[in-house]
Amino acid sequence: MEDMSLNYDKNYAEGLDDEALYKCLYEAWGIQDRRIRVWGRLEVNAQGNWSGIKQAKLLQTNEPIEYPLPNSGELQSGVFLSPNNARTLLNGKNSVFIRCELTLASHQQRQHKDNPFLLSIKPDSVELLTELPKFSTDEVMHSDLSTFISDHIYRHFLTTLENETREAEEKARYKIEQIEAEYEELRQSLTDQTEDIDSELTTLKTEREALQGRLSEFEAKQKIVKNNIELEQSALNAIIEKQQQIEGEMSKKIERLKQYVEEKAGFLKDFEFIDEDVYAELSGEKQVGENVVGGLSFVDDFESDYSQLTSYLQAYLREQGQYYSRHIIENYLTLIRTNDLVILAGDSGSGKTSLVQSFAEAVGGVAKIIPVKPNWTSSEDLLGYYNPLEKKYLATPFLEALLEANQNPEIPYFICLDEMNLARVEYYFADFLSKLEERKQQPEIQLYSDDEAAHVLSELRGVVSIISGAKDKYNKNGVVDFVALMQDEDVNTEMKRAFGFSDKDSLIKYHGDVRRMLAGVIGIPSTITIPNNIRIIGAINIDETTHYLSPKILDRAHIMKFKSPLLTDWHAIEQEIESYGLGDVTKLVRLTVDELGVREPYPVFSPADEFCRLFTALNKEHFHPLGVEFGMRTIRQGLNYRALFKDVNQDDSLILNNFLLHKVLPKFTFDGSKPIGNADKLTHIERVFFTQIEEQLLGLAVADEFSVLEAIKEIVVSAKANEDVVNYWS
Repeated sequence: MEDMSLNYDKNYAEGLDDEALYKCLYEAWGIQDRRIRVWGRLEVNAQGNWSGIKQAKLLQTNEPIEYPLPNSGELQSGVFLSPNNARTLLNGKNSVFIRCELTLASHQQRQHKDNPFLLSIKPDSVELLTELPKFSTDEVMHSDLSTFISDHIYRHFLTTLENETREAEEKARYKIEQIEAEYEELRQSLTDQTEDIDSELTTLKTEREALQGRLSEFEAKQKIVKNNIELEQSALNAIIEKQQQIEGEMSKKIERLKQYVEEKAGFLKDFEFIDEDVYAELSGEKQVGENVVGGLSFVDDFESDYSQLTSYLQAYLREQGQYYSRHIIENYLTLIRTNDLVILAGDSGSGKTSLVQSFAEAVGGVAKIIPVKPNWTSSEDLLGYYNPLEKKYLATPFLEALLEANQNPEIPYFICLDEMNLARVEYYFADFLSKLEERKQQPEIQLYSDDEAAHVLSELRGVVSIISGAKDKYNKNGVVDFVALMQDEDVNTEMKRAFGFSDKDSLIKYHGDVRRMLAGVIGIPSTITIPNNIRIIGAINIDETTHYLSPKILDRAHIMKFKSPLLTDWHAIEQEIESYGLGDVTKLVRLTVDELGVREPYPVFSPADEFCRLFTALNKEHFHPLGVEFGMRTIRQGLNYRALFKDVNQDDSLILNNFLLHKVLPKFTFDGSKPIGNADKLTHIERVFFTQIEEQLLGLAVADEFSVLEAIKEIVVSAKANEDVVNYWS
């Protein structure tokens, strides 16, 4: 038999091709027929995410195999077999004996395990072995090796067991002698330690006396600090008194300013340039709506725990007739907290807008559903535009929703662009989306030029000056509103003269024009800030009447894909909710804007971070060769998503699964027949990319509807049925 201790340097081995690696294994294990055939016990671990033979032996020699690397020990991780194949062979048993042929594992697996010789089981070579043969006094029962282990293996096993038993007995006797010697040493040590403890007690008594002395010093210093605090308090009281005096003076100035504003606003109201509600707002008389009361508190009732909140929201929505799995609520709540654009994709009637509306109601917010029209081609269709002829801004429902949210900063607003891709999203939404990318501060939108607003206000000042001048000239103090002004012949004539109007010109029409321009300036400022209480959601259908999302949109958005609610497992949702053991779930939850997520910069990219390393490697090995755009921003979005998702679920594998579904697979739209390496793109997805993701997600339990592995399988099946065209959306 060949020398089984033959080893190779790992750096040398990594430079060899597969044929050379096989040759090294044949030489190290004394294999003549160039086939590595072994037998052993097939097992599946408790988690169900690994199966294989941990102590394989060669069929030719019955010798245990180990990799020919220095200090490799027994086979490091065993020989791997797919858990699905293993369960079929086990057929409900904990373990079985098999014999099989081994082959080099994939290049990625060898690299991942840092072992150039890493082997795996060829699934089609596995043969099941039953129980060991029974012995009689005279002979061994013989049968085909496909059914029983051979006599040679059994006798070798028996001899080995006897030798191991003798060795174990010798080791036991030696261990007893060691224990007796250690007992004597321990007895002597305890005697010595008792003496040491007595000495330490004496030392501790001395230290206690020293500490008592320091305590007395501390109490003396405490008295000094107390006297200093009293002096500082006196000084603070003096400062507070001075501040109150300053606030009193400021209050008088503010009151005078308020009276001035009320006087000017009153003039505009009397002459019907503004309405009562605008006057109330300018004069400070507008009644502020009462704070919304009722509902549960995130802090008091849920202890600021997003996992508890998720359970309650799922149960609350069920009570409202909306059935969503926990996975959907966890994912949607997390995406809302990212302050990124969230796009809900699915067939018509799959519950996209229902989720937006019901979730908004459940957290004390407001949902605004804005239908997108097929003819939208620019940002003006989304936000409106300034009409220079009418000197006013023509707003859209989307802009009106932004303005309403600005007026109610404490209420969460969920603005949903329904059927977002009826028009090309990159045409009408790209500029607004660029504004949303601002993470350091609330983004601003310039609706129209400040000069336009200044022009309107300048014209208004001229009108007010002419009216006041006409009243003063004819001493018409009784003319206090526009109707009286029009009925007074002297003032009316003076007004036309001052404006340069003829008898044919209408003061009433001009008054209406000024009123309309002023209302536009007051109602829609030239610049608005997108407030923190706004979340933007898109809802899209994918059919022949819609447009695909461009890479620019996909790069900045998170995609949640929905299936038909008729495919939902209602019973499973009921079981989830029952497992929470909740009581009354009829009250909504009053979430503050900050509790729904604060807009802040994404976490920084760190090469040392496991998530960053993984997606950098995936981009190099898969995304870039496939032609899928994947950049630094996407990884930083992933870091942000991971940090927030851990508030509801600590499963790292589920985070990876979800992020691949949100940010990677939606970009899979290309010709799968194009070459990549020694294969084509579709083959690479099916055999290489899928295998690596499967290894990363071993042990993950998630419904097929939300599984990235199932989604990849569907992409492959669809592509094969469509001339190898890869399309996630088809």
